[in-house]
Amino acid sequence: MNRIGILRGRFDPLTERELEYAKNLRRQYRLDLLILKAEGEGVLGLSEREALLKQALYPYRRLVCGNDVSGAVIDAVCEEMDEEAVRTGSFRLAAQGIRKALVEKGYYLDAVLDHQCKASRAAHSRAVADLCREIAEAVGEDAELAWRTGMLHDITKNRPEEWGRRILEVHDPLLLAMSPKVWHASTAVVWLQQEMGICDRRMLNAIRNHTLGLGKGVLDRILYVADKCERTRGYDAEKEIALTKQSPAAGAALVYEESAKYRMNKGEVK
Repeated sequence: MNRIGILRGRFDPLTERELEYAKNLRRQYRLDLLILKAEGEGVLGLSEREALLKQALYPYRRLVCGNDVSGAVIDAVCEEMDEEAVRTGSFRLAAQGIRKALVEKGYYLDAVLDHQCKASRAAHSRAVADLCREIAEAVGEDAELAWRTGMLHDITKNRPEEWGRRILEVHDPLLLAMSPKVWHASTAVVWLQQEMGICDRRMLNAIRNHTLGLGKGVLDRILYVADKCERTRGYDAEKEIALTKQSPAAGAALVYEESAKYRMNKGEVK
């Protein structure tokens, strides 16, 4: 008769440390099969957590996601290990098999934004994300990629200046000659790569270029316009938005020209 165990937890999501715990538990009790069961309330719904569990456990034939079975040798509870850190941005701590899915499906981005940014910055980022999606849909681009890019474009905006300086000294020293107000465009790219494992060049390039408006890709231009024209800023930018929906290049050029005039008049970078 097979020796079967059950390991219960929220698994919101499963982390690499929890996966190691499960593997060690199976070996300790010499189980033929260890079933990981997601339960309780979570940020993600139960069906989403179960789907992620199945994906994470796919390479391990003696670890499976499932429901209760009779005759279990052990019935254990897994205390959360690094789940909160994952939910607030450290996707690198998630089980390796689901890190890409967390990014591509946009899981936990609201929690990441609320944890990493001040409330006003988070609200701005959500407005940018919504406008990115709206413009992308109008021009036939990947609307969900555009939304994720908008959500994350200012993710390091509220970090201390000294933190940004240390990052740029290693990764982008030439940017140190510019105003600290634009540093976050580069530090965000480093943080997103290192903490969230994001490697989509379209997203990273758009974020890197969103302050100065120098990007030439469609997503670069969508984010640039959305950042400057999102509707909570308090001024009417519908003309610029409408033009961008017709031609991202033309819309971005108009916004760039208007932004340059603004900076010249105010003597600062926005």
